[in-house]
Amino acid sequence: MHKMLDIARKFMAEQLNIPLERINDDTVFLELEADSNDVVEVIRALEDVYDIEFPDDDLEYYPGLEALVAFLYEYMQQVKR
Repeated sequence: MHKMLDIARKFMAEQLNIPLERINDDTVFLELEADSNDVVEVIRALEDVYDIEFPDDDLEYYPGLEALVAFLYEYMQQVKR
């Protein structure tokens, strides 16, 4: 999961045009002024990297990058089984 989190951090920094150092594992999207479109773009980039389609449901329940990546990672593990 750590690798996916690093990739997601990189995509989020690129999406928001901010330094990577501003994004930690526990950073909340509101702190970055990231909106739902920014989050969706990061998810789409991860889909491309991992060649999987993540569910769009309930993404508002994940206020930060670590929680979102944990959900996506777990979903990916279930799909692979």
